[in-house]
Amino acid sequence: MAALNHSLTAFVVQGQPFSAQQVAKTGKTLQDGTNIEHFGHHAIYRDSEGRVRVEQPCGCAPDHEQKVEIYVMDPVAGTMTTWRQGAGEPQVAKVTKWEAKTPESVEAQRSAAKLMRQSVGDGTRPQPVSTVSEDPLQVLDNIPLRVVKVTTIVPAGRSGNDRPITKIHTAWISDDLKLVMMEQWQDPPAALRTVDLAEVVRKEPNAALFRVPVGYTVKTVERSHEGPLY
Repeated sequence: MAALNHSLTAFVVQGQPFSAQQVAKTGKTLQDGTNIEHFGHHAIYRDSEGRVRVEQPCGCAPDHEQKVEIYVMDPVAGTMTTWRQGAGEPQVAKVTKWEAKTPESVEAQRSAAKLMRQSVGDGTRPQPVSTVSEDPLQVLDNIPLRVVKVTTIVPAGRSGNDRPITKIHTAWISDDLKLVMMEQWQDPPAALRTVDLAEVVRKEPNAALFRVPVGYTVKTVERSHEGPLY
């Protein structure tokens, strides 16, 4: 789940149903000019009650049939249900407890994480400096988006670098849908990475998508999950 758009499960959003394809792209250009690109995708649905379904491709069966992992986060029932679709797979759905975070708990955990990073920082080396800025409002597929940019300067000597390194993380945020519609990470030592939502349809998804299919054995597993941070 770490690669999914984490704003989907940060906390419950009601009254804003949609379906979309999440597309992840990683690209890097080698010194000889060779371009390397990797793509990944997930189907995503959210209903008016805040239930979220994610379909994650997970490889091929021996007969080359695509398998798909299904995750359904249900804030109404307080559960996360997972099952796999694909040839030769046991038809079992697992149900665990799930608790969506509130905006207040998200902010509290962010603050705690920041303090932890500061407390374990190496004071003998120069520290990175980050600044936050907002670009002009943009409109994509008739959806207004705030553009928030975090620029981090890694000073020379921090990570063996002999000159400063600039890293930029940009997020295109829909305040209406309460979603990060697109994110881009520009990190010169690594690859350029982009995750975005495409083919967005703002309609109520089929209710059957949030139920376990007929023929599956449902098992309850004694563990809990919490929605991840933004």
